[in-house]
Amino acid sequence: MSDSVATAHVEDAYRVLLRRSLTVGAAVAVVCLVVAALMAGVDGLLSALIGSAMVLVFFGARLVVMRRTARSNPQLVLVAALGVYTVKIVLLGVAMILLMGVSWINGPALGLSVIACAVGWLAAEMHAFVKLRVPVFGASAPRDQDGGA
Repeated sequence: MSDSVATAHVEDAYRVLLRRSLTVGAAVAVVCLVVAALMAGVDGLLSALIGSAMVLVFFGARLVVMRRTARSNPQLVLVAALGVYTVKIVLLGVAMILLMGVSWINGPALGLSVIACAVGWLAAEMHAFVKLRVPVFGASAPRDQDGGA
């Protein structure tokens, strides 16, 4: 398999992972919004919306960056992944600090929607990854001296 074909395959894999994870994450978010609205009214609905949106944006950003750097060398991919992770942690901390002072935020609705959406997203991503069967080590393995693979 040539490097360009392998890279295209990896980019397609990231696209599939993003699409499937986003679909499940959005479905879980809708359930969270409905439950929060029924349990805590508008404040619960808005709190669940904020929590769900944070998860979908933060988790989706990682896959988008990984897809865009798939053609790069492995060191750049690692730097990009660590950079996205660092930015996510900083933004999450800022969001939590800003949301602590908001009187209408419903803590349980926010927290449970974050947990439910994260679990749903990660389960969908793991399921999609297992089904993709992307060769991680074999794509760039050197041929042995006999000319075999």
